[in-house]
Amino acid sequence: MGYPTFFIDGKLNPSLIDDTGTDNVALIAMNLKNNSKLNSNQLRKYYDSFIRIYNSNLKVDEKKVQLLVLKANVEYAAGRLKIFEFANFVKDRINIVLNRDNDFNEYIDALKLHFEALVAYFPKR
Repeated sequence: MGYPTFFIDGKLNPSLIDDTGTDNVALIAMNLKNNSKLNSNQLRKYYDSFIRIYNSNLKVDEKKVQLLVLKANVEYAAGRLKIFEFANFVKDRINIVLNRDNDFNEYIDALKLHFEALVAYFPKR
């Protein structure tokens, strides 16, 4: 499964938050739903954890540590709950944000929108 980049020509990639084109977030949500045992409660749990990090008043380095912890928690759950596709999605997206220094805030904002849209498009059971 391919994941869209956060930015194209300095602007937020529309496929991060829409349901048109290839590799859009709606297709990613459907793929995660169909190809893993991930349910909407689990997805919300990890989204809520991310939002706590996002909304915290921590410095960038401290937010990066918290993102690493979230990534580790998802990795642990992947083995237990068999949600490998979702774990790969989270690890990939968090790694993109972690590798940013000067524009960390722009990238974590983009991840927030992407994660938010994923939750919205994720099919309910």
